[in-house]
Amino acid sequence: MEANHDANKPWTIERVLKNASIKHQGAKLTFLQAILVYCLCYFVLSLVFSYSFTTLVSPDSYDFLVENLPGIVLSLLLSPLGYGIGLLGIKKSAGLEIDYNMIVQPYRHFLPLFLLATLVSLITLLGFGLFILPGIYFALSYSFAPYLLMDKKMGVWESMEASRKAVTKNFGRFLSLSLILAVVNVVGALLLLIPLFWLIPISVIAFGEVYNHIKKDIEAVEPAGDGADA
Repeated sequence: MEANHDANKPWTIERVLKNASIKHQGAKLTFLQAILVYCLCYFVLSLVFSYSFTTLVSPDSYDFLVENLPGIVLSLLLSPLGYGIGLLGIKKSAGLEIDYNMIVQPYRHFLPLFLLATLVSLITLLGFGLFILPGIYFALSYSFAPYLLMDKKMGVWESMEASRKAVTKNFGRFLSLSLILAVVNVVGALLLLIPLFWLIPISVIAFGEVYNHIKKDIEAVEPAGDGADA
């Protein structure tokens, strides 16, 4: 399948959703397998972390940070696996073959991705702490940073800034698309989870559609040499 990204045309929500709904055909099982792997890893490691912390830390010394530290550390450690699910959407959007095993590929870049996830989390939490809107802005604007880091071999801060600037140019559309996908997935979850079998692949591929458009914009303005394929 050929990638459908016209560099001369700005992406639109309608075109992104239409392309994603077409390209998710035949990929639903792969996304389901990838999500099940992520959930299984999260469940097993959360049990290990919780047991370790309750064993090592006295209940009398519990505070908010200690109580939530296992979940924070676990989320950061598994962030590359989450990025791997997004990677499937990017590849499928580009017309490439995908396999659920690909979700472990981001671990090749574990250290920079771990640093990126930590920095993005801190900035986003600060944004939500100051006011909700800055938090939403940072959460969305840094969405593509992990993929630019892997794809274009950018540094941590460089990828964050490239993502932020690219998303800011399209922020209204990206926010609207994110809200649409969030609402339909919540509705799907309320309907006994069954619609998510279709909605999650479409949502992730839609993310990939936007990324592939934005990457072309970044390459047009600031060529980044020979980047690795996503």
